[in-house]
Amino acid sequence: MKTNIENKKRISYRLIVFICILSVLIIAHLIILSVSRKLKSDSIEQFVAERWMNNNSDIHYAQISCFMTSDAGFTADNILSLNRSYDDRMLSESISSQIGARLWIHAYSGNGNVSVDAATNIPAQVTAIGGDFFYFHNIPLLSGNYFTDDSLNSDHVIINESLAWQLFGSNDIIGKDIFINDVPYNITGVSKDMHGENQAANPHIYMQYDVYQRMDNSAFISCYEVLLPNPISDFALNIVKEYVRLNQMEHEIIQNTERFNLINTFKVLSNLKERNIKTSKVLYPEWENTARITEYKLARLLLLRIIISAMMLTVLIVMIIVYRTNISDFFEKTVKVIKTKAKNTKIAKAIEERRRKEYEKKEYH
Repeated sequence: MKTNIENKKRISYRLIVFICILSVLIIAHLIILSVSRKLKSDSIEQFVAERWMNNNSDIHYAQISCFMTSDAGFTADNILSLNRSYDDRMLSESISSQIGARLWIHAYSGNGNVSVDAATNIPAQVTAIGGDFFYFHNIPLLSGNYFTDDSLNSDHVIINESLAWQLFGSNDIIGKDIFINDVPYNITGVSKDMHGENQAANPHIYMQYDVYQRMDNSAFISCYEVLLPNPISDFALNIVKEYVRLNQMEHEIIQNTERFNLINTFKVLSNLKERNIKTSKVLYPEWENTARITEYKLARLLLLRIIISAMMLTVLIVMIIVYRTNISDFFEKTVKVIKTKAKNTKIAKAIEERRRKEYEKKEYH
């Protein structure tokens, strides 16, 4: 009797240990899932298609990015040619938008450097932009507004808070001018500094691409982005590949849409070594480098999820093996209790029915 009690206590103790281990693994798995979701939600520049579909259309869309080297020679003329090609292709495929709505949008950009204000000669990085750049890249503004290609004046600029404080000692500077090569440019907005950990933000300016190109003849478009209808898988990606006719070593095309889904994360995980070996001359902009870091982190988290899932499965299998007799007894007892309750319920109903009939018989007589 005493031995049986000790065995039961030992079994109960082991069961508690197994349940605790399983609970810890489940909690760890849920934490990793939560971190993964947070990483994805922070990468808003990779979800332009979802934002566009929520606001504008029932058509499925895909976001495509093309990164070029200076040797590619990608210019505004290439973009005009692409625009015509897209329109013709959409027409031939009978893909149309609602009346008054845009069927597709694009953006392009290049990078450079300038000196601001002849007196202080502050060096600043430039992102020269065109198209719907600020729809693709929702740069946080501390004050003011974005400018577009449709702006009446092409001399509008947005500067970051670091440059604003160096020039004016304030963020409240909308409508003021900065001078580049003695030419005034009107400030329409002040953006929040974008910098990494323990790294000071450099002065930064956003201006229209054609304006910057007039300053620097060597300027080139290094990033082209487009949001196209994608009625079937890879439709938009194949169109861009077809019409962007550049040397393979001089450009790289990426489909941003769904790049963080489970299948693509598995692909990243299986090619981590290859990704660390860069074979092209393409220099990615900050937002693409950030997205690639996110892909890497998600792949590592997925590996942890796989390991934890394997551990959970192992614990469950061990529990079943160790307690198979107890589990079998448990199920047998459970079935027996259910059958007994069903039988008792049936007998109770029969007795109740017999009493009801006897009562009705007495009432009748």
